[in-house]
Amino acid sequence: MQCVTEASRLTRCISELDSWMTSNRLLLNSDKTQFILVGSRQQLANVSVSEIIVNEHRITPSPTVTVSCLGVDVDAELTFATHVKRVAACCFYQFSQLWSIRPALSADNARMLVHALIASRVDYCNGILYQAAAVHLRPFQSVLNAAARLVVK
Repeated sequence: MQCVTEASRLTRCISELDSWMTSNRLLLNSDKTQFILVGSRQQLANVSVSEIIVNEHRITPSPTVTVSCLGVDVDAELTFATHVKRVAACCFYQFSQLWSIRPALSADNARMLVHALIASRVDYCNGILYQAAAVHLRPFQSVLNAAARLVVK
């Protein structure tokens, strides 16, 4: 009975949001709508919402949601592990490209490219990682170590 109440409260809240958006000439795109339940592992175990209905579309909760305007992956426990892994993978792809041209670069040029292509990605939205567990930040440390190796050969 509890999950029915939770699902109906979520559906009612989204319906009110949709009404507000409509009255302000905005559109809630049900096809692109995602939702995520956020909490500790114990809190999430007590919640059993399997789906909500938005404008006749059934939406199931996702384990991670990408905030597309920011490019940040948010997971249910707010560890941001998925985000860190994705950014680190993009950085390592850039490293593979930079290593091929590294012999032709001076140290200053290498430092400039690493800052532009790697460090800027690591620094982007890093405020959300405040108090994140060190285990989830290890990929960023690996990226920074690789950046130092690339610059100093």
